[in-house]
Amino acid sequence: MIDINRLETALEKNDMEEVERLVGEISPEQHDEAVPILIKHITITQNPGIRNALAIALRDIGNEKAISPLIDLINDPKTLGSRGTLLYALAPFDCTEHLESIVQQFLTGNFEVQAMAYQLLESMDGKVPADALLKSLQKVKEQLNEIERQREIHADVLDFLFELNVN
Repeated sequence: MIDINRLETALEKNDMEEVERLVGEISPEQHDEAVPILIKHITITQNPGIRNALAIALRDIGNEKAISPLIDLINDPKTLGSRGTLLYALAPFDCTEHLESIVQQFLTGNFEVQAMAYQLLESMDGKVPADALLKSLQKVKEQLNEIERQREIHADVLDFLFELNVN
């Protein structure tokens, strides 16, 4: 059991080491008290390491109040390049309601982000609003068309290169 005030102080001081130690010691009895503090600080911190530690703590706690703030963060430009852990933190939750955001991350993210978004998409089993599904299908189809266009151009360049003479 930790002193929640010490956790908040460590978060305010950006003390990565202390934050990691304290979030690992949050007991199940403290979850209700800790979740609002974790959510508050995950949304305001500029430190990706602390943000990731808080995301994993929220994942481990499993409180659904974490879903919307995590989705907001993966869509926030400040997290570009460090969204994989945020998506990982969403794994225990039903993210069906956030289909469009997850698809967008799949289409635009790096390898880690794509892998995590793929896992979230694969685990969805809820009902999806028709408009969200249609928009998501359209985005994926557009991306596939662009990939095919690029593949054709690359194949043409490869052919040109093979036709060049060596000095």
